[in-house]
Amino acid sequence: MFICQQNTFKSHLFMVFNRFGSRMHIDRALVSLLLTVLLVAILPNIGAEISSFQINSTDHNANCFERGINIICFKRFLQPAAETLNDTRSSNFLNALLRKINSEADRATKSRQRRQTVEVLVRREIRADSYETNFLRYAQAVQRLKNDFGIRPDMNTYDIIAIIHTGSIREHRGPAFFSWHRIYLLLYEAALQSVFGPDVTVPYWDSSLDEAMENRQARTILFSNKYFGTPFGEVTEGLFANLPGVKIRRNIGATAALIPKNAIADVLTRTSHSQIVRRDQRRYYWEGYHDSVHRWVDGTMASGTLAAFDPIFWCHHAFVDYVWELFRERISNAPGDYPLGFDEHPPEGQMRFNSYRNQPNPPITNREGYSNEYARLRRYAPAPSCQNLCSNSQDLYCNGMRDICVSLERVTGETFAQDVVAFPASGVPQGPDITTLQGIQQSILQDMPAGTPLNLFEVDEIDPNTRGLSVFDV
Repeated sequence: MFICQQNTFKSHLFMVFNRFGSRMHIDRALVSLLLTVLLVAILPNIGAEISSFQINSTDHNANCFERGINIICFKRFLQPAAETLNDTRSSNFLNALLRKINSEADRATKSRQRRQTVEVLVRREIRADSYETNFLRYAQAVQRLKNDFGIRPDMNTYDIIAIIHTGSIREHRGPAFFSWHRIYLLLYEAALQSVFGPDVTVPYWDSSLDEAMENRQARTILFSNKYFGTPFGEVTEGLFANLPGVKIRRNIGATAALIPKNAIADVLTRTSHSQIVRRDQRRYYWEGYHDSVHRWVDGTMASGTLAAFDPIFWCHHAFVDYVWELFRERISNAPGDYPLGFDEHPPEGQMRFNSYRNQPNPPITNREGYSNEYARLRRYAPAPSCQNLCSNSQDLYCNGMRDICVSLERVTGETFAQDVVAFPASGVPQGPDITTLQGIQQSILQDMPAGTPLNLFEVDEIDPNTRGLSVFDV
């Protein structure tokens, strides 16, 4: 009843403005502003942090993301979402988060034009000092978002954000991979900020620090109770244990590989985006290295449909975004260097998410995601190195012979139900028992609705010395 009344009300408003607007010489921008204010007034109350953002209403220009929410944007994105979705509250919430990002980008651009200093939030490596203000703060924000049911009584707010990611070709296998996930990260951080505070950010996971452990990778401190918890099976230990909603499962190190430092160096030698987005250029294919980490963590992270339900997903993608930003800084005209020739990733294609269960309709194109305005919304602290004392981390050490920082192992004596306990002479970690893998696989599949595609991340090259024991390769 409320939705019907709401839609009727909006229809009458448009009819009145169209009938009398020209006679009364009503300013179009004023009409747009009035409509936007009325829309915000009927949105559910989603918290002071979200409802307090400013909306820029400019003119009839359809470039919605850069110019603000105007009348065309309202008709094209917000009104259809409200009218066609059963889950209106989720749609309104996601649209409000995206308008918040839009407003921040607009304010940052204006401040830069006026040469004013703007405080930019910083993402740091997970293990960077200090633990309390970096990773622990992120984990606490995740816990709060996971326990928030203010938008839907049957789904926590974290899961509303996570369910957007499906692993489809529209967000992978092409140049829009970078821009789509950059906006997705900002949206997720806006959700965390709405429940925890305006300064919380996603720390990035530099997996090269764990790759440098060589045959001890499965012992990394990252999968201890201090950080991400259980490395094998359902996550029942650590800060993300037994959270409500979709369960988290892992099987680390069974297949694929982490990102080596020389791979990052290779990618950063290229001089155009077209050289790092093509799968046939495996040495420089940055998304391919990203895929491999998904499969290395395995379990929930191996499936594009479920990956975002593991909080490590966001930290992994923050690192992917960090390296992309390093790449952008090294090439000329990065915002305009959008590769062509990808049918599923046209430069002017809208990131409308319109094939998903909870569809935010952000007025932004694949090409616009490459702009400096949104790159400048976040800054990255330099990755840990021997030169910066490994970011003063207590959980990293400088290997002087190799001149790189390496992750420490989990605390001696800290064990899990299916932990790796021995390493054979070949130097390959001994994986968990095959029956355990089958159990993980079956439990993951039970969490998914019937007929839902797995959309597994593909691994182009697997170390021949690594045992192929993915839960989906049993």
